[in-house]
Amino acid sequence: MPEPTSQKHLDDLRRHNAQLLRLCRLTADVARLGNERATLKKIIDTAASLLGVTGAHIALVDRNEQALYGVISSGRHPLDAPRLKFQLSQACGAQQALRTCRPVAIGNAEDDARVNPRARELMAIRGIAYLPLLSGKESFGLLILITRRPHTWTPQDLELARHFADLAAVALENSRLMAQLAETEIRFRSLVEHIPAIIYVCDVDPPYRTRYISPQAAVMLGYTEEEWTRDRDFFMKILHPDDAGSLIQLGEEAIRKKGFATSEYRLLDRQGEVRWFRDETILVRDPSGNPVGWHGVLVEITGLKKMPQ
Repeated sequence: MPEPTSQKHLDDLRRHNAQLLRLCRLTADVARLGNERATLKKIIDTAASLLGVTGAHIALVDRNEQALYGVISSGRHPLDAPRLKFQLSQACGAQQALRTCRPVAIGNAEDDARVNPRARELMAIRGIAYLPLLSGKESFGLLILITRRPHTWTPQDLELARHFADLAAVALENSRLMAQLAETEIRFRSLVEHIPAIIYVCDVDPPYRTRYISPQAAVMLGYTEEEWTRDRDFFMKILHPDDAGSLIQLGEEAIRKKGFATSEYRLLDRQGEVRWFRDETILVRDPSGNPVGWHGVLVEITGLKKMPQ
């Protein structure tokens, strides 16, 4: 007959189950948080609580890979609290974790040469674990767990800590990606809004409802962005009637073929004056291949049209 399960084993299972449940809830919370600092704080505070350690810290490697600098720590700290920075050359344990991309756990750090002596003194470190933050197969920082008494790091402790390190790495990577995307969008918008041409996005079929029009449209033709986008028939209303048929025919042909079209046609500005434009446009399709819109550039050629042939 099987041996009865001990009470201690049952208690360990319950505690492990409770930890996993909190980790699952934390994952959902992290997905909802938008602020990088709030996200990281949530991760390390939960890590410190679940693992029963004195402190949890996230530290990143500087550009020259010579030092670790603190980003955020568990517990309450003033916003202007100084951030610690330690030389990696004096922290062999941290170097090992970064180099091997594997955790390094030290049960008694009092006389262990792998721990930075200045950090050990300032933070009263007696037990410490370094968990690498990974981007692909490379490490860019550490989740550092410390205790003020010697500590036995069990495989379960390190496995749970690894999950927290993975969450922190994802949060940092997502934050960096969003910052890069925002910077790219700002640069693109600045480019679009300052080139001497009209950038537009419109529907595939007549009346070619405008979904986006760059600010140059107001400068060159006198109509506001709201006028372009609010009225679904606006483009056809300002298009010279003699050019409508050929433009529609060209669009239909472009859809059947490669999806590129170049045309010249006339638009009426707010004063009723005729303005000639050259239109370079490309058809955008969804993943299944269905046409969803035209993206194009309008360059005024009125001056060229008025030149003697």
